[in-house]
Amino acid sequence: MSHDNAKEMLEGVDEEQLSIIVSALEQTAARYDKQGMIMVALKMRLTAEKVLDIKKAREEVQAAQILGRFMEKEKTTCSKQVV
Repeated sequence: MSHDNAKEMLEGVDEEQLSIIVSALEQTAARYDKQGMIMVALKMRLTAEKVLDIKKAREEVQAAQILGRFMEKEKTTCSKQVV
């Protein structure tokens, strides 16, 4: 599965759910480590890292959108005060 396909599959999942997925993957990886299944644990951790990257990217976009809206309101308010 490519990175883009993973993103598409996670489109309907919110940030809280992504956090739960990351946590579950990390906990499962720890159990696999204890059982000596090192390669499976490594794959779980890599998957958790990719999901976390997707979550962070979404949060950055959301923050930029919120900041953009805030800045637009500030510009509108400032221009009204000048006139």
